Amino acid sequence: MRYAILGLVQGLTEFLPVSSSSHLVISQNILGIKIPGIAFEILVHLGTALAVILWFRQELVEIISAFGKSIPKLNQWNTFVAHLKNNYYCRFAWLLLASTLPGAILGYLFQDKIEQAFNNISLIAVMLAITGIGLFLADRYFTQGYKKIAELSLTDALLIGLAQAFAIIPGISRSGSIIIMALGRGLERKHAATYSFILSVPIIIGASLCKYKEIPQLKINICILLISGLTAFLSGYLAIGFFIKMLNNYKLRFFSYYLWVLAAILFLFKI
Repeated sequence: MRYAILGLVQGLTEFLPVSSSSHLVISQNILGIKIPGIAFEILVHLGTALAVILWFRQELVEIISAFGKSIPKLNQWNTFVAHLKNNYYCRFAWLLLASTLPGAILGYLFQDKIEQAFNNISLIAVMLAITGIGLFLADRYFTQGYKKIAELSLTDALLIGLAQAFAIIPGISRSGSIIIMALGRGLERKHAATYSFILSVPIIIGASLCKYKEIPQLKINICILLISGLTAFLSGYLAIGFFIKMLNNYKLRFFSYYLWVLAAILFLFKI
C-alpha cells in the first residue's frame, strides 16, 4: 500500500511544476520508507513516461519516423537543412535532441552528487522556494506567447535543455523549469506544455537505462514495483490533462503559493 502511495504521488506531481522527486523524498519520510539510491524513483518515472507516450502517441510516432528519415540526409547538408525547415516533425525531433543533451550530460557527470543531495531537506526546501519564485515571475511577465514549437530556434532548444538540466537539483521542478524557460523564449502556453511533456520521455528512458543494474539491489518484491509503476502511470495520465487545462486557463502563481508553503513546512519540521 505504501509503495502504491509513492506511485500515486509520482504520477500526480511529475507533470505539475512542483518537483516530483522532492515529493517522493517527503512521502518516503512520512511513510517511513527508506529506499537507497534513486533506482526506485526512476522506475516509477517510467510509469509516467508511459503515460506521456500513450497521451502523445500520434505525435511521437511522427517524431520518431521523421527523425529516422532525416538521418540519411545528413550527408547532404543543404537537403537536410531544407528538410529541417519544411518538415514540422523533423524539426521537432532535432529540437528535442538539442534540449535533451544538456540534462543527459550533466546528469551523467554529477549522478553521485545528485543522489547525495536527495538527503538534504534544507536544500530541497530552498530549491522549492526558488521554483516558486520562477513560476511567479513567469506568470507575471511572460503572459502572452507568440511562438509555436516549429518556430523555436536551436538557441531556444538549448536554453530549454539547460533549464531542464538545472532540475537535476532536488527541489527544482523539471516541468516548472522547462515551462518558465519556454514561456521566457516566447512559446505559447499550450505548446510549452506539449514540449515539456514530450521532452520528459527521452530523459526518463535514458536515466532508466543508466540505472537498470541497481534494480535487483532494491530488494523490493517485483509485484510491489509493478503496482507502484501502474499507479504512477494511471495518475500521471490524469495529471497530463489536468495540467494542460490548468496552464491554459489559470495562473501559474497558484503553484508558487503551494511551493512556498511546502518549503516553509520543510524548514520548520525537517520532514
